[in-house]
Amino acid sequence: MKKLNLFDKLNAASLLLVSPEWPKVKAAQKRAQSFENPVVNIPLEIRTIAGRKIRLAEAGPVDAPKVVLLSPFPASILNFDGSWESLTANFRVIAIDLPGFGGSEGDRHDMTPTAQGNHLAAIFDALELNDIHLVAPDVGMASALSYVLDHEHRLTSMVIGHSIGNPNPVELGFMIDMLAKFGFMRATSALLGAGPLIAYSAKIGAVRHQASAVEIDDYKKSYAGRAPEVIHWFKDFYAKSEAIAARLSEIQIPTLVFWGELDVLFDVSNAERIHAALPNSKLHILPEAGHFSWADQPQMFASMIESWVVNEHKQIDISA
Repeated sequence: MKKLNLFDKLNAASLLLVSPEWPKVKAAQKRAQSFENPVVNIPLEIRTIAGRKIRLAEAGPVDAPKVVLLSPFPASILNFDGSWESLTANFRVIAIDLPGFGGSEGDRHDMTPTAQGNHLAAIFDALELNDIHLVAPDVGMASALSYVLDHEHRLTSMVIGHSIGNPNPVELGFMIDMLAKFGFMRATSALLGAGPLIAYSAKIGAVRHQASAVEIDDYKKSYAGRAPEVIHWFKDFYAKSEAIAARLSEIQIPTLVFWGELDVLFDVSNAERIHAALPNSKLHILPEAGHFSWADQPQMFASMIESWVVNEHKQIDISA
């Protein structure tokens, strides 16, 4: 089983020392009650879809509403283990590692929201999914927005958070801002490998949740040797955000914008701006939660999704 080694931890510690947001998160962690999720049986499988090997998991009643979960970075769909059992008790859940992320095949050509939106269209077509409630945090958020904007989508509603796509100003934490602005920072991070990024994000991105050995093993295996490819996601980050933000008024489907109140990688003010820009949205802020809010507050997250899918999305009048 792969673990975070001394090299990963030392490099992550160095990054934390120069991150001005770290003291705020560290103080919140001291006040919070931390936990580690028990190991959950998420039925992972690999399917070849549109010429790519895509890792996904599917469970829950076949006749229940369909909820599709998209993976975050530098984690994977295993990051949803805390809410997996609750969600699959009520919904048909399909969790997907986006191409190039988690356990799915991909390269630097996949590292744009437009490319990911195209992949989502192909994946949903291949799986013959309709009436989808798409849950898309982190890298999934920009991917989902691009999918809706550029394709005849198959969605009933969308749940997004913790990424780019809102009108300016886009408020990013120190590390994300450095990766977005400076090629040397992306090159250095690629050279160091994914281990330090995994260790750093696990520390600064979570307030309550502690990644289990099973999760860390999966993340390290998923991104082993792939950092030089996946780090291209941050190239032209602000321009990618502006391109999506300019078209937000075109999105008419009911959208739930959610965020952790203590996200220091993508400040919560971003949530307020994207909510204000979307024609048919609702805003939900999760308390005592950081960037990985779905992992910090798994039961709140599951309850939020259940309320949204069963009832709340229907209350948004898209005809107005």
